[in-house]
Amino acid sequence: MSGLVALWGRLDLLQRRTWLRVLATVLIVGASAGFFGSVVSIRHEWERASQAIGQSLAGDEAAVYGALLRENGSIVVEGEQYAGPVEVLRTLVDEDGTPKDVQRIVFVLLRDWIPDWAPRWLLLETSIAWALMFVCMVIGVAVIWSGLMVPVGTLLVVGGGLTGLFWLLAWDRWVGVPIAIAILLSTFLMSIRVLQMALAGRRGWMAVAHTLLQEVSRTRLAMGFVVALLVVLPLLPLTLDESAPIAQVVQAYLARSLGLAFAVAALLVLLVGCSSICFDIRDRHIWHLVTKPLGRANYLFGKWLGVVLLGGIMLTIAGSWSFAWVQYLRSSYMPRTRVEFAEQAALMEDVLVARRSMLPVYEELEESDIRGRIDQILLEEPEYQDYAEGDVPLGLQRLLRKRVREEFDQQRRLVETVLDRSGRPWELLHFEGLAEAKELGLPIRLKFRLVGGASDEHDRRAVGFAVGEDRSSGAIGAFIPTVWQTIDLPVSAIADDGTLDVSIVNLTHVPPPQGNEWMWPVDLEAVAMGGGPKEPFAIFWQPDELELEYPGGTFGANFARGMFMLLLKLMILAAIACAVSTFLSFPVACLVVFSLYAAASIAPWLATTLNAYGGGPMQGEGVGAVIQTIIEDTVRTIAAMMVYALSAFGEVQPVDRLVQGRLIAWDRIGSGIVLVFSWGGGSLLLGWFILTKRQLALYSGDQ
Repeated sequence: MSGLVALWGRLDLLQRRTWLRVLATVLIVGASAGFFGSVVSIRHEWERASQAIGQSLAGDEAAVYGALLRENGSIVVEGEQYAGPVEVLRTLVDEDGTPKDVQRIVFVLLRDWIPDWAPRWLLLETSIAWALMFVCMVIGVAVIWSGLMVPVGTLLVVGGGLTGLFWLLAWDRWVGVPIAIAILLSTFLMSIRVLQMALAGRRGWMAVAHTLLQEVSRTRLAMGFVVALLVVLPLLPLTLDESAPIAQVVQAYLARSLGLAFAVAALLVLLVGCSSICFDIRDRHIWHLVTKPLGRANYLFGKWLGVVLLGGIMLTIAGSWSFAWVQYLRSSYMPRTRVEFAEQAALMEDVLVARRSMLPVYEELEESDIRGRIDQILLEEPEYQDYAEGDVPLGLQRLLRKRVREEFDQQRRLVETVLDRSGRPWELLHFEGLAEAKELGLPIRLKFRLVGGASDEHDRRAVGFAVGEDRSSGAIGAFIPTVWQTIDLPVSAIADDGTLDVSIVNLTHVPPPQGNEWMWPVDLEAVAMGGGPKEPFAIFWQPDELELEYPGGTFGANFARGMFMLLLKLMILAAIACAVSTFLSFPVACLVVFSLYAAASIAPWLATTLNAYGGGPMQGEGVGAVIQTIIEDTVRTIAAMMVYALSAFGEVQPVDRLVQGRLIAWDRIGSGIVLVFSWGGGSLLLGWFILTKRQLALYSGDQ
């Protein structure tokens, strides 16, 4: 052991020499530029070949090239030969040689043209390659000049050795895990060191934040959380079901990796935020601070900043790793059959996107209509006739009002069958806010999940859609109850004011078309009012399960906004932890902050369940019924207050939106920033006020 310590000391002295640092810097910069520059060059060559093949397949001799592809699976373009699997190419070329899908043919011909050493996920976007080149250079230079070459080099050597061992043992799924863990740990060490160097100023709040980061790096409990997260992240891909569709695999990985990263980061932020100030006060370390020219505001802000930087480092590392792994999954998936091509399209169109979505704008129920419907219920239903001529209790009014609203809401999301003579077998849906899609000419589609009848997933029924109220030239297709489906709509159908009307027609009584394609134009009214051999049923959908959507940005930018929103949530948690630790002991402070965090997280779910809890007339008679009603009203009041106060925090769910491919708009980020200033700023002001009024130091004469 003494020999290893001596070797470590010699290596540490060696890494301090200027000539070695300069040499290592040149090597790092040169290697990064050479590797990523080669990747960009390969991308440019791939684009050139792709353009040449595409022009050949779309030109006058397209049929000749198509026939060659069907015959032997290869063609020669501009003196270069390109080949692919014949069985796949035959599905993409008609028998007369006409190419069906030029883009997919190009992909099949060039997928084996790229060198094996070139990461395919880097070739998808050259901007990512340039960004990674810059990041590698910055990290490498930071490691060299911050004195971390020895520990980082040790981690990389150990990780590389284990990777080589696993490769020799043919443990294919475990090969990349050790080196990935080493890279993540090295990045964390480098980030902490760089932040400590950046905070080595003379300002009071900088010194406090610098000291907190030093404490964390020396605390076993805090470092245990960090190491656990950075070790588990590379192991998460081993938990994925590789036989599932690629879109589901990516969604599962995003949900698990980002959810785990935020949970661990939030736990660490709360613990460090509570322990740092509580232990300073308990161990009387704060005596040495408040007696010096360091204001209490600087002290509290420095603690908060240090905790936020710690959580930000963990989120940044975990987010970067998750994003890189998603890009790897996307690029390494090589479809060879028609089903696999469809799965790849689902990945790109449903997950790795940033879609804007618009829900229908339904007709609202007037207050006079609500009161009229309540009066009708009181008159017609026997159980309420005692209240028809007298005063109606407040609890009963609330129950009936909720019932009327729910019935009206369900009715406007229901399309009756042709057998219902009181209505019509179609409904008109109105959408607003589509001016951007019309101006940019973005493709729009209607996404829906319909239920009805027995909601059997093995049942196929017909449904029709038409633009506006002209149902004489709509589209008819098959839908499967409880299964998400889509239909593309022309962007030209959007009105100049950004509105769009869509008719949905119930055709469950007629046989559905074969396949998954939509047939048009079809006179939907004639089909709906005609007869059919099937037993019809009403069509219904949940409030958020029928929407219009169109592209609103790239997945990368959306991912960055999602990580920033997670950081905003950590800022709020850090502020609350620092505030409560100014007047509570460590165990009590932890109890308070964890209770608030749990309550805020479940507040949105609690809001949906409140409507079904209590609020009705007293059930039964006697003292027991009175006590039950009082307890229910008390619980309901407390829960409603908690929802009102904490639901804003719980509604910030960027991970769910990323998994679903939904756009995280700037207005959501603005709302998060407002929460930081209101919740976080208010908590810090409370903590500062308590520190100014609290007696932090006592002098008894002999202590």
